[in-house]
This record gives sequence, structure tokens and C-alpha cells, in this order.
Amino acid sequence: MKPAARPLVISPRYQGLDQLTKRVRLAERLGVDQVWLEQQPDQRDALLTAAAYLEAAPSITVGTAVLPVYARHPVAMAQAAATIDELYPGRFVLGIGYSHKFVNEYVLGLSQGKPIGVMREYTAIVTGLLNTGEIGFEGEHFTAHAQYTGGRGAVPLHLAALRPQMIRLAVQMTDGIVIWLASPRYIRERIMPVIREACAEFGKDPDSFSVVTILPSYTGDNEADQIAGWEKSAASYRMLPYYRHVLEAFGKPDPREFALIGSRAQVRERLAEFRELGCVPVPSPMPGSEEEFVQTVEAVYGDA
Repeated sequence: MKPAARPLVISPRYQGLDQLTKRVRLAERLGVDQVWLEQQPDQRDALLTAAAYLEAAPSITVGTAVLPVYARHPVAMAQAAATIDELYPGRFVLGIGYSHKFVNEYVLGLSQGKPIGVMREYTAIVTGLLNTGEIGFEGEHFTAHAQYTGGRGAVPLHLAALRPQMIRLAVQMTDGIVIWLASPRYIRERIMPVIREACAEFGKDPDSFSVVTILPSYTGDNEADQIAGWEKSAASYRMLPYYRHVLEAFGKPDPREFALIGSRAQVRERLAEFRELGCVPVPSPMPGSEEEFVQTVEAVYGDA
């Protein structure tokens, strides 16, 4: 799959599906070549929504950032990914993640295992079935004895990863990572060195390993309100241990460090800062009108 030059998040949480697909078509006309979307516990299914995005905009690729693994058995995840790839060849990126205790145990009612062991087994089953069409696996957390006889293409796989062990696992077994709430300093000091070391160990080119960095973004007339809303939202993520670790890594954070908010010049300066770190920064337009959506996309990707 050709690396995206102008990726964007179009979150499924803010609008109805008809409006979401309209935004995807609008983004395509504005030059966006890849769209990412997340799975929320209380929102529509991200895999089905991804298929709707792919159908709405024939020139874009679509990635999930990310699907929680406990919501689907790895065989079902591989089947779904292979089916989407058969429908839209070479245009789908599968992003998966361990998620959080609240989702795994409270929402889904499951007993979660240790993250690295769970993700290692899950990833092995998904990649085995996608790559070879069959899997025979018995692990501590998952068992799979399955075949997939439908069409199979090469589906890039990304893991949500913020800490060293998960990053190493992603380098060893996948094509990239997806990160959220990470400041430039955290990426520079806590993520990229681990990637370089792991790539050397596992014989991978670090330049070919994708570091997708989701960044809330806004350019428009309601900047103060958007900043206030984002600061409140970012603070709420401290309730989740994985994100609290990132947010508190260097003392109290300024949420604007991991966002693109401001004028065209300001957001482009921030975008360049993340690119220079070796990331693939992905703007995620904040809730707003269609005009604000266009302003934000044009601020980050319009002609200078």
C-alpha cells in the first residue's frame, strides 16, 4: 500500500452515517487520501463504517484506529479484514488494540489477560490466517483452528502502542503503531528510540515502520471554545491508566502539545514538528460545522 500523504480522521461519533459519508466524499475532494476512524464502546461498528467510507470515496484508503481485540475473536477479526480487502482491494488498514479494563471487563463482561501475552497471541492468529489462509493455534488466551478460503490480499496491520513492550511487539509482528495523546517530547524520547532499537533487533527498516499519530485539529472562529473543550476531554483520559502514564510522563501536560489548533501557519508548524520526528501525523477535525471542517482540512493540507 502506498504511504498516505494526506491522512485524516473522520470520527464516527459525531454525526449520522449519511453525514459521515458526506464528510468522507468532501475530504476526498479536498485532497485527503486516507481516512482513519475509531471504535467507541457506545457507537456504530467501526468495521462496517469503514466499509461505508471505502464505498463513498473510491480513491481513499481507510484504517481503523483502533478496534478493541476483546470485542471480536481473532478468527472473526481476520475474516472481516479479509472480506473488506476483497471488496476494496489494497485500500484497508487493520488497526487493533488491547483497549482498557473498563471496556474489556465492564462493557464486555470479560476477564482480561496480561496485555503483551494477549496481543501476541491475537496478532499471531490474525496474521497467520490473513497471510496463509489457515491457522492452528492454542495459547493461554486464544485458541484457533480455522481456515479462510475466500480471497486474501495483503492487509497492513497496526497496533495501538504507547509503552516499550507493546511497541517492540508491534515492530516484531506488524507494520506500524497507532498513538494518541502523545506529545512531541514523548514521541522523541519514549517511542522513537524503542522503535529504532527493535527494528535493529528484528531486522526491519525503521523508515518502513509506520507511526500513526492522531492529533485533534481545529482552525476556525471558535478556537477558544475548542481549546477549552479539548482540555476538558484530554483531562478525562487520565482516568485510563495507559493514557495517564503518557499524560504524566513529564509533569502536567498542556493538551495543545498534542493537537493542531490555531491558524493555518500554527497548525502547519505543529504538523511539521511531528513529521520531523518520523511520524505520520493524522489530523482529527474537532466537532463543528461543515464550514469549520473545510477550514481545518484546508489549513493542514491546502495550498500554501
